[in-house]
Amino acid sequence: MNKRYDIIVIGGGHNGLTAAAFLAKKGKKVLVIEKRDQLGGTAAGEEFHRGYRTFGLFNDTSWVRRSVIDALKLEDHGLKTTKKRPETAILSKNGGGVLLSGDIDQCISEISKFSKADAEGYRDYRRFIDKISGLIVGIMNEVPPDFMNIGSGDIWQLLKKGWALKRLGKKTMMELLKVAPMSVADFLNERFETDFLKAGMAGPAVYSSFNGPWSSYTTLNLLLWECLAKENVVGGPHALITALEKAVMDKGVDIQTGIAVDHIILNEDRVVTGVQLTDGSEINANVVASSCTPSETFFNLFKPNEIEYSLEQGIRHYRSRGTTAKINLAMSKPLEFNLNTQKPMEFARTGNTFDEMEKAFDPAKYRKFSDEPLLDIAIPTVSNPDLAPEGHSVVSILIHFAPHHFDGGWTMEQKEKLKMNVFKTLRQYTKDFEEHIVGEEVLSPVDIEERYTLTNGHLLHGEHAVDQLITRPIPSCSQYRTPIRGLYLCGSGSHPGGGITCAPGALSAKTILREM
Repeated sequence: MNKRYDIIVIGGGHNGLTAAAFLAKKGKKVLVIEKRDQLGGTAAGEEFHRGYRTFGLFNDTSWVRRSVIDALKLEDHGLKTTKKRPETAILSKNGGGVLLSGDIDQCISEISKFSKADAEGYRDYRRFIDKISGLIVGIMNEVPPDFMNIGSGDIWQLLKKGWALKRLGKKTMMELLKVAPMSVADFLNERFETDFLKAGMAGPAVYSSFNGPWSSYTTLNLLLWECLAKENVVGGPHALITALEKAVMDKGVDIQTGIAVDHIILNEDRVVTGVQLTDGSEINANVVASSCTPSETFFNLFKPNEIEYSLEQGIRHYRSRGTTAKINLAMSKPLEFNLNTQKPMEFARTGNTFDEMEKAFDPAKYRKFSDEPLLDIAIPTVSNPDLAPEGHSVVSILIHFAPHHFDGGWTMEQKEKLKMNVFKTLRQYTKDFEEHIVGEEVLSPVDIEERYTLTNGHLLHGEHAVDQLITRPIPSCSQYRTPIRGLYLCGSGSHPGGGITCAPGALSAKTILREM
C-alpha cells in the first residue's frame, strides 16, 4: 500500500536531518530515507576495530551554525559545545609548535614564544577578521539571490550586501577586495614570518580542495573558515547526529533506514510525485528534498533521459575532484606530539612550510599521491572517552592530497604505501607511536565514495571554488529548488557548501516552506 507524506528527505546525514526537523517544526509530515543501516552519513560514528570507534568522517565541527542549535533546541537533546574553538596544535618539524584557539590573548602569548612580530601580526589579523565577519556570515547564512530570475527582492538583497560592504569602511573594504582573490601563501606571507605557523594557519584554505597554498582564491576559503568556525561540538559529529535524531523524532518525523531510493517518480508533466524504493514499494509526496551529492541526485535517482540536457551538462561540469583519504588508528595509549605542554591535544595540523604543502599537492595534479602528505589530525577520545577502552586512544587522520582518480587504481598495495607515507610524516611531529597501534583502517577516496555515496570521494560534495559557492552547485539550482518541479537540494552540494554545518539543510527548508 502506498504511503503519502508532505515531504520526503533522501539521506539521513546532518543536512537531511536538519531539513527534516525544520520542516516538521512547521507541521509538515516528513519522511527521511537513509540507505545505510544508521543515520548520520559522513557524521556517523562507526566501529573500525573491536572496541574502538570513530566519531565520523570529519574532524572539524566548528562550522555548525549556532542558529540551528538554538532553533532546534539541540542542547535540550543533549548537545554540548565548547562555546569556542578548541585548541589546535600547529606543528613544527623542528620540535614544538603553537597552540591556536578561540582565546586571542592565549594565541598571542603562544606565538610570541617564536616571534614577537608575528604575535603583533596575529592581533592585527584577528582585528581584520572581526571587521569582515558580519559581512561574510551574512552572505553565508542566508538563501542566495535568484540570479536566474532577478526580482525586486533579489535586487534589494544585493543592495543590502553592497551597503554592508561599504559600511566596513574604505580601508577594510579595499583590503577585503584585495586579498580575497589572493593565494593564501601570498596573503599570510604579508603578515607573518614564521614558516610553520603560516603553513598551519593555511590548512583550512586547502583541505579537501584541488588547490595548493599558491593557488588563487585560497585566501577566500581561509577567510570563510575564520569567520564561520565558532565552537566545536563536544563528542564530534556523531554527538551532533545523536541530538538531531532526537530532535526529528520529537517533532514526529518518520525515519526509514537500511533501504535505498531506486528513483524519484515523475508524472507525465515531469513533476515529482514521490519515490520508488529498491524493494519496489512507492511512497507519495509532492516534494522531495535530496541531501545527496548533485551528481548522485540527478544521474542516479532518475531514469535515463528524464532530466533536460542543459541541467545534465551543468551538473556534469560541476567540479568534484576528491583529494582526501583517511586513516583511523586504534592505539593502546594517547598519541603524543613534540610539544612543550602536558595538556592532551585533540587537534593538530602539519604543513611546516608553504613549499612543502605545495609539493604535497603537486602529485595530485598527475593522479599520484604525495610522499609526504598534509595531515589534519584529531584525537577524539580527548572529548569522548567512550570511543576507546580506558587509557587507550583513537586517532583520526585526514590525508591531503590523495586523488580519487589515481593512476593504477586504489589497490591494497597502494593503500599500504599511502599509510607508510603517513607514518613517515607523522614520525617527524610525534613521539614513538607505531608500537602502540593495535588496529587501523585506511580509507582511500574510492572507499569513501563507496561507503558514503560521495561523488569522486569529495568530502564537501563539490569543490569550494569562487564559482561554486554562491551559485552552488549551478545557477539553475542555486536556491535549492531545481528545474524539476517538486525537487529540492538540501545537501552540502548547495549553498553555503560542505563540512559539518547544518546550514544547507536549514536554508533549503526555509525555501521549501516559503514555496509550499
